[in-house]
Amino acid sequence: MRRIFAVVLLLVFILPAVVSCTEQGDNSDYSSSSEVSDMTVADTNASGFWSDAYADPASGIASASDVYSLGVYADGVSLGSVSEAEGTDMRFLFRGTDYTRVAVLPEGYCVTLPGYVEADYNLGAIRSRYKGDGYRLTVTYENQNPYNKDSNGNNSVEGWNIYIDEWLTENIASVDYLAANNLRRTRQVFTSTELCEGYEVTVYSITINLPLDTEYPYYNIAIVRPVNTYNYFFFFNLKSAENMDKAFDAIIASFCEIERKGEPVSAQRAFECRIPDSWNAETKAYYEKLCSQDYVDWGVFYAGNDPEYIEWLQGEEALDYDMDVFMTYLHMGYYDTEITYDNSVKERNLTYAGGNGFDDKAVLMLSYQWTTTNNACNGYTPMFDILRGKMDDEFEALAKSIKEYGKPVLFRISNEMNTDWTDYCGMMTLCDPDIFAMCWERMYSVFEEQGVDNCIWVFNPVAVTCPYSNWGEYLCYLPDIDCVQMLGLTSYEAGNGTALNSFENLYTYVYNEYMPYFEDYPWCIGEFAAGCGGEIQFNWGTMSYDATVAGRNASLQADWIKGMFKNIADRKEFCSRIKVAVWFSANDYALYGEEYKVTNYFMLDETAAEGIEEFRKGLAAQRRD
Repeated sequence: MRRIFAVVLLLVFILPAVVSCTEQGDNSDYSSSSEVSDMTVADTNASGFWSDAYADPASGIASASDVYSLGVYADGVSLGSVSEAEGTDMRFLFRGTDYTRVAVLPEGYCVTLPGYVEADYNLGAIRSRYKGDGYRLTVTYENQNPYNKDSNGNNSVEGWNIYIDEWLTENIASVDYLAANNLRRTRQVFTSTELCEGYEVTVYSITINLPLDTEYPYYNIAIVRPVNTYNYFFFFNLKSAENMDKAFDAIIASFCEIERKGEPVSAQRAFECRIPDSWNAETKAYYEKLCSQDYVDWGVFYAGNDPEYIEWLQGEEALDYDMDVFMTYLHMGYYDTEITYDNSVKERNLTYAGGNGFDDKAVLMLSYQWTTTNNACNGYTPMFDILRGKMDDEFEALAKSIKEYGKPVLFRISNEMNTDWTDYCGMMTLCDPDIFAMCWERMYSVFEEQGVDNCIWVFNPVAVTCPYSNWGEYLCYLPDIDCVQMLGLTSYEAGNGTALNSFENLYTYVYNEYMPYFEDYPWCIGEFAAGCGGEIQFNWGTMSYDATVAGRNASLQADWIKGMFKNIADRKEFCSRIKVAVWFSANDYALYGEEYKVTNYFMLDETAAEGIEEFRKGLAAQRRD
């Protein structure tokens, strides 16, 4: 969910899963295309792929004759036979006696890693991952900086500084962040132009104190950018069981760029959706209904969940529709205030939800967020304490409440993780999305232990990753796929400009992005909206807000909603997997002068009267009485 001015809290549920999840948040497919046999006899196949540009004499791998085990990857797949070595994306592991020289052709680099290394190029279009003895390394090529580009598309040093400070190092460079999360530096941050010739390298070395369930508590993170070049950089994130500061410096020193050939490709194909055997009969029936239905179940997140507003919006004066889904939020806490299902949303849940998909009541969608500050991103994140086991009691209590609730629950956990505005985003977790996956899997296992049998777990990234990056793309956050039964979607049209991007455009993009991987899953729009124009509008020229007229885009919003319902009624291909949609009827705010004003007007009220009318018509046309 976005940062909104009002605090939103909420409910309860969760599911008993049948499949145990991994404990390391690592769904990687590490593989080697050759067996380690006699590491004293050169691999005769190496000469067919070797180039002098790959040489690293310092590691003892100066020529093909120094290679004793060869790994060959084509389009992300490890090849069993070098005769099959053909692809758009070619990568090689040249293994010597003590080191492995890696060559990644589509991103144009070589690097030397200690020991015998295996690679995971399953998501090769966005990242490369390597497994050695006691460490894991992720390398990404980053060139998505949107700031201060000139007419030729080149970045300036000013644009570079904005990107790095705002979207990468804000937390790992902060001593307050480290202290708040019981992290510590193993050495001081440093920037060097001597560590790797021709490159400016900035290194952050951090360890997680008291790591209960963390196999790799030591982190070394490096930004490697060609000197006086601001259009791209390479991002290294190494985590290890023991301190590897010196070894990491040697890795960076071995880095060099080579001629780029081909395009990066991912080997990952569609995930298979596997349903927990432990679900109760009502949950199974509801899920089967969702998967088979050719219409959308509708819901609204009501700002503040005010009873009078809920009754008005569903009543004859507004939408004249009893919602199929009731969506609410529940946070882990609010600063010094402990929040639980029982003291925050239980009564509301029983009043407005309690349905099973076949009766007259709405099915509960609980958006549970790992935040204690309404996603203020002000230093502390619960994520490391989740890994330390400090939140297990809270997870157990929530699991028991959800099991007691009994009815099916759409359990949407920590949505919009691939952003910079949530307390559980990668920027808050040492730029390592694995931590998100590990926390998800830990919570899932707690619910499984408590016998929860009525939760459908929803993985819900935001449509466009922000910060713009490869290391933070949504698939990097995906937990063990057996811990997910539904895909959530989120894409907004803010409605604060002079034209609106249509529902069809927004969700065609979403469809094209997700369909290759999640065609086997039912989809839900966990939250979305089109705005009708806020009270203030951001001026990029002055980098400040200007006052304007709220509701000035009401007719555009109405047309947007009309088009949305037509797309869904026509069952356009891009809508074909969408089974649930929840309108986010709450506004976004920003400080204007000394008070907060609406920036994005999403709330369905009198200001959006034209939109409400189109919403009413669309719901009436779909009514299934």
